[in-house]
Amino acid sequence: MPGIASVLLIRFLRTSTFRLTALYAAVFGASVLAILAFIYWSTAQSIERQTEEAILDEIEILQQRFQSGGTRALINAISDRAAPEALGNGVYLLTTADHRRLAGNLKQWPASAPRTDPWLFFHPNSGEIAALGRIFDLPDGLSLLVGRRIAELERFHEVMLEAMLWALVGTLALGIGGGLAVSRHTLHRIDAINLDAARVMRGDMAHRMATDGSGDEFDRLVHTLNEMLTQIEQLMTGIRTVANNIAHDLRSPLTRMRGELERAVGHGGAAEDLRDTCAQVMAEADNLLVTFNAMLSIAEAEAGMAVAEMCPVDLTAIAEDIADLYGPVAEDQGLTLEAAAVPGVVVAGNRELLFQALTNLVDNAIKYTPPPGRVRIEVEALGAVVELRVVDSGFGIPAEERENVRQRFIRLDESRSTPGNGLGLSLVSAIARLHRAQLVLCDAEPRGLSAILRFPV
Repeated sequence: MPGIASVLLIRFLRTSTFRLTALYAAVFGASVLAILAFIYWSTAQSIERQTEEAILDEIEILQQRFQSGGTRALINAISDRAAPEALGNGVYLLTTADHRRLAGNLKQWPASAPRTDPWLFFHPNSGEIAALGRIFDLPDGLSLLVGRRIAELERFHEVMLEAMLWALVGTLALGIGGGLAVSRHTLHRIDAINLDAARVMRGDMAHRMATDGSGDEFDRLVHTLNEMLTQIEQLMTGIRTVANNIAHDLRSPLTRMRGELERAVGHGGAAEDLRDTCAQVMAEADNLLVTFNAMLSIAEAEAGMAVAEMCPVDLTAIAEDIADLYGPVAEDQGLTLEAAAVPGVVVAGNRELLFQALTNLVDNAIKYTPPPGRVRIEVEALGAVVELRVVDSGFGIPAEERENVRQRFIRLDESRSTPGNGLGLSLVSAIARLHRAQLVLCDAEPRGLSAILRFPV
């Protein structure tokens, strides 16, 4: 048990929280000592000034007695003030030029009293409280020493020194104790986070870290980590889903390709039949290449590989180019394709990716709009956002399915009979995220779907 306690103590002492608390305690202790030292110095100066003023007043009174009554009157005044029954802390000594004592409560001139300095600190008698005095020369070679015992100043010195000592001890004790308490609380929270993280690392991706409801920085950190874990779980689920969908969606074309090749190898046939078989296999291979290229484009967009190629892009020009490109295709399908774009609408982005995103939206609109119908490309600047809209009069997408169709290889039942791989809207979503834009799917009026790419200005 002593070993465990020492290990825990060392762990506490090594925490950054304890070191920071100890540093604050040291700074606070130094600040307290500095404040007390200033109070000590200013108060001592004030007491000393008051004592000096009292001594000067006393000297003035005694000087007046000497001027009015001579040496005898001065001796009588000093004797009255130095009598044992007299109240006060006065110290007096009147001497001749050869330091012979004439009056006062001092036996002799203080040995530490230089005649060159009028003010002096001295001890009147051995073991007595120190005194502050002033030397004053009188006619006929007389010298007068008037002082006051500074008991209040001595007591103040003792009190302040004791207060400074206890303040330092108390500050250090509170600092160390507070550091241990704060470190213990911090380590408890960090240990809980570490245990939860270890549980997630062991494979429990659904586990989330708990908060204590205080809303402090640890709660905010836990909230951020939980959001990160949710995102990681969604990505891992998406990877598993993509892998399953790839295996499911690519199995059929690969099986057909193998069947065609097996039939051609096993049964032979005319050169024309073999060419037809090769053409069918090549068509299936092309579809597979389209699928893998789409997946590669999604991966590149999600990884932000095109961020360095961002530059001003004219959405109006892209909309007009795609309208010209897909106009004949729409006309063959019995549809009307038109562009209604405000001139000169520019956003920061990658032109090739934005062209690809708008191509996918227009291609989907043409596929799922029955004739006679219409598809309209709109570009408009609306204050703080720019909207690129593809509006059709087709079947639309049910509201409950609009989030699902953004995922890879997701196709609605109504679209199973049309060519495609279920990656079109996934690619558009990835490109939108790369450009900090939003892909919004909503109903069009009076019917159909409105796919909106909303860019921040």
